[in-house]
Amino acid sequence: MTSVTVRLTDRELKMLKARTGEKDASAAVKAWITWANPRSSAAQLRAALRQSLKEEAESRGQRFRSGREAMRWLES
Repeated sequence: MTSVTVRLTDRELKMLKARTGEKDASAAVKAWITWANPRSSAAQLRAALRQSLKEEAESRGQRFRSGREAMRWLES
């Protein structure tokens, strides 16, 4: 098993928790990484998260009531 350290701001952690439906920060990060692409590097994952936050700030992103609802939308 490999250990990886990723530095995320409080805002990024809050968004991950909301998107994944997880209450624990580490569980939210693991869920998002598993969903995004387990083979991607940490830098690529952080860049994807920042892009997502940027789109959301510009009101271009889809809004969901829960992380589960978002996952269902993505899987469809």
